[in-house]
Amino acid sequence: MNLLIDGLPDSIEIEGRMIPIKTSFRTGILFEQMILDQSMDDLEKIETMLGLYIPGQSLNTEAAIMEAVEKITWFYRCGADPDETIGGDGPEEVQPFNYEIDADYIYAAFRQAYNIDLAENELHWWQFRALFKSLPETTQFMKIIGFRTVKISNKFSKEQKQYYERMKRLYKLPESKNRQQLESDLATILMNGGSPAALLDQ
Repeated sequence: MNLLIDGLPDSIEIEGRMIPIKTSFRTGILFEQMILDQSMDDLEKIETMLGLYIPGQSLNTEAAIMEAVEKITWFYRCGADPDETIGGDGPEEVQPFNYEIDADYIYAAFRQAYNIDLAENELHWWQFRALFKSLPETTQFMKIIGFRTVKISNKFSKEQKQYYERMKRLYKLPESKNRQQLESDLATILMNGGSPAALLDQ
């Protein structure tokens, strides 16, 4: 899907019915945090996903629930195929940022690069992702990404090695899943996310 040609989606089709979807970047961030939450089982994640993106909508069949999950996942991926990365990192690499831990840096980066106040603006998730992936290296956030991802080699001087090792320790993130694992979690939910029929009784 081409953002320039097709515009920004604000609904998804479920069983032939167009249903409005929550498009805010905040919803996308909450969704990713939920997917990474290892304390939730697949059924809980499906229920939370539906509540985040299409709250109050009545889905009366298991097929409708699974179609909604598939369409929401498509929306989260910004219309990209599952094997395409959306975080700017390779599928085998640990994601070098965390929306919660890096919130201040991300906020400042958007303000510096685009003069966008994320605390006051309701950017569409696809807009946010496009701008996020294009943040300039002059922002502190992207410098931190550089520290986290730099490969320290023998080409560096002793002082350079010590500097980058110190920066890596300073900005180290807790263990997190890589993009491939995240996509695998999404695929698991799509394929066998518990028994979605259980949600019909709630």
